[in-house]
Amino acid sequence: MLLDLSDRAKFKVTGNDRVRFLNGQLTNDILNLSPFSAIYACALTAKGKLCADLFVAGTKDCNYLDTEAVLHESLAARLQRYIIADDVEMEDVTDEFGLFHLISLESGDAGSQAAASSGAETVSFLIASNRFGVPGIDLWFPANQAAAVREQLKQSPVDPEIAENFRIEQGIARWGKELSEDVIPNEAGLDKRAINYTKGCYLGQEVISRIKSVGHVNRHLCTLIPAPGVALQIGDKLFADADSVKEIGYITSIGRSRSLDRPIALGYVRRAFAAPGSILQVRRNDSSIGPIEVHSLPFNSA
Repeated sequence: MLLDLSDRAKFKVTGNDRVRFLNGQLTNDILNLSPFSAIYACALTAKGKLCADLFVAGTKDCNYLDTEAVLHESLAARLQRYIIADDVEMEDVTDEFGLFHLISLESGDAGSQAAASSGAETVSFLIASNRFGVPGIDLWFPANQAAAVREQLKQSPVDPEIAENFRIEQGIARWGKELSEDVIPNEAGLDKRAINYTKGCYLGQEVISRIKSVGHVNRHLCTLIPAPGVALQIGDKLFADADSVKEIGYITSIGRSRSLDRPIALGYVRRAFAAPGSILQVRRNDSSIGPIEVHSLPFNSA
């Protein structure tokens, strides 16, 4: 499966202090990032709310960041605000590079490595990346060479609808869907992928550490499977039962499960009602839509 991520905002970070600087700004452990691999991380406010989610890739002499296109200006401003006396430079390379992500669903990372190597003549560099919860390869290439990379790989990117369905089934939160400035990373399950609790200090760490010590947040992002015939819409509200008047969640993304061949959704559910197997009720404009079952992230049909 080849996914086209070229519309993401991209930055090149150079300077002798870049690794230390990024480690002090982001939630994951950048100090131990291996060359030619990528790590998922978040940039937070002092109150622990999200500013951005991003991937940090390492090469021999610099780091590359990529994030959702809508966060292009805000992420740059957020990081540059704290570059004071550091030997760090950020360069916007969004228009310079294209970005593909290659996953071998059948044979795992080995298949991705072999397939990616066939495009190495045109690709600027390859980065091992776990963007969708399975091993994959990021291919960074000159923006004007997309057709050549596709030809060398003998593969074209999947349709955006297929990519979105895959994201939802893998339980991957996305900015503008599940993620916003009002979300704490732990609510979206990002603590499992994007937070290192043993690294040094970073902005927002105090709040995140306090959440870990408390042991819970008030809501959780969940996979949701509607009953047959229940047609969902983004924003539909969730209730504990047919008679309940208190909203306990809402739908954020809707797709179709490849393994089940039926609708699947992501949504936030209040902690007390988020146990896998729970049956909730969906309402829209005070009208009952039907039942929906809670599953954990990522969804596993087994």
